[in-house]
Amino acid sequence: MRRKELIVTNSLIMGLVALFSVLTVSLSINQSIPSLIGDIFKSNADTAQLQQDQIVHCNKQAPLPFSNMEDDPYLVKLKEYQQVCQSFVTSTLMIFTGFPQDAAAAEADGAAMAKKLITFAEAGITPIVVAEPYATNGPVSYRDILSGAYDKAFDVYFRKIHDMGVTDQMMGTWVPFPESNTPSWNNKDTEPHDFAICVNKYLSAFKAHFPAGRGSILLNATTYDPDDLQYDNGDYLDLTPYVQDINKNFVTSIGIQGFPWVSNSTAKRREIFRGSEFLQPDLAIMAARELHTRDIWFNTGSFASKYTDDAAKMVIVSTNDRKAILSSILDVANGVQDYQQNGYRVSINLFAENKSDVSEATDWSYFQDADSKTILKEFLVKADDLGLPISLYDKTK
Repeated sequence: MRRKELIVTNSLIMGLVALFSVLTVSLSINQSIPSLIGDIFKSNADTAQLQQDQIVHCNKQAPLPFSNMEDDPYLVKLKEYQQVCQSFVTSTLMIFTGFPQDAAAAEADGAAMAKKLITFAEAGITPIVVAEPYATNGPVSYRDILSGAYDKAFDVYFRKIHDMGVTDQMMGTWVPFPESNTPSWNNKDTEPHDFAICVNKYLSAFKAHFPAGRGSILLNATTYDPDDLQYDNGDYLDLTPYVQDINKNFVTSIGIQGFPWVSNSTAKRREIFRGSEFLQPDLAIMAARELHTRDIWFNTGSFASKYTDDAAKMVIVSTNDRKAILSSILDVANGVQDYQQNGYRVSINLFAENKSDVSEATDWSYFQDADSKTILKEFLVKADDLGLPISLYDKTK
């Protein structure tokens, strides 16, 4: 038999087999052939639509309607996230602020912050306000805080915010002296317990004017000796020396900061891509116990590229690696949430700003391409499924 005739014959046989298979199924389920074929196509279409809906929408909630607030860089950026998700993303945003230089500056600083908080409240946003010990003339000395040099400025600052009509609820959560167990600040002549005293001073002024306001702290998962000036010698150490003297009435939660890392492309490849390593959940739980709180939040993210200020050193992370990093973050958060069946109330702040053009030289954002947006949406969908609230740090330039 010629090859062409063989192909035709086989095709006819396969067609007859398919026809009799459809007839058999049709008879067994008492359904006509056209109806059966229609249902098959409809099922496939429904499956495709379901997959599309899962990709497009990050959750079932409608986006926040704040279209008239175009001048706030945080809200403008949040709108972009909502457009990517075609849904709600979060109602909690992280913002940063510094310290008032003195009582005179506290009036102006307090007024500016009050306007920001009022704008957020009108948009339905609850803030996480990270107060960095940095004033107009540079890093603030922890020794000056301990001596009481800033007590008056703190009081004036929070009084001004209160007098401009900001309520306790509108204040959200305030986080002073973040990552004080790193080389970031002017605290090299202090010990871990001094951090607690500084926090107590700041939040005492905060609570004097906003008694129902929420205070928190943010420590790094990696701790450095007090006199370290570089980020080369960190270790995963017990955090309780930093928190044991904090006034438990001032702090309602604890934040742990940890990020993935990779060596630059000119060095031997080393990477820290597992959330269990760069977030150290066991240390978070120990610190939460010391603070008598069941509320833990993680400040973290994943980067698309690093060392962006040097083409020879730059590292670009693959989509699969980035997706795995985000998945490991969710695994850590969910594990703490289910810890020993007791459970903690856990949330994640996704640090997602593109910092390629500053000294950090790292792109934490998710707007590079369609794949980056997809892994962001998958992360948000899974977080919603796990019952893990997400907050966000990002803003337009």
